[in-house]
Amino acid sequence: MKIYLYFFLFLFLNCQSQIASNNVVLQEKRIQFEDKSHYPFTLTQKDFLLINSQQKMDEVFNLIHQKNSGNRFSPIPAIVENETYIIIKPQLRNSNDVSIDKISLIKNILYINVSEFDNPDFTKTARISPNILLKLNGNITFRKIILKY
Repeated sequence: MKIYLYFFLFLFLNCQSQIASNNVVLQEKRIQFEDKSHYPFTLTQKDFLLINSQQKMDEVFNLIHQKNSGNRFSPIPAIVENETYIIIKPQLRNSNDVSIDKISLIKNILYINVSEFDNPDFTKTARISPNILLKLNGNITFRKIILKY
């Protein structure tokens, strides 16, 4: 009789763990985004920068305009409701740039799936991590970013 009890207890705990792992998958929120621009120079010393005010956006674009060569300046985006801007700095591995494939939010952590590619706008030997300006649709709050290759 005890062996049956242990068997059913084991079966019950195993099923509970299956249910718990499915709940994590259900809590993933896919974030719609727009890849605005890739810059081959440093805009922030941190891994990411959250731009949540027009003043901060103006400061970032002032830096972009100083470092960007040429006569044309890119327009400064306006901070509006239901949009979040971030700058990320993915580490390069075997290419000179990365493309953003998917962004999801799980428990206040922003997961960004990236894949490598060779950007013809950057030099082939460029080893500086690009600074990527992303516009996320929605008012997204997070505490950490994890890049997944």
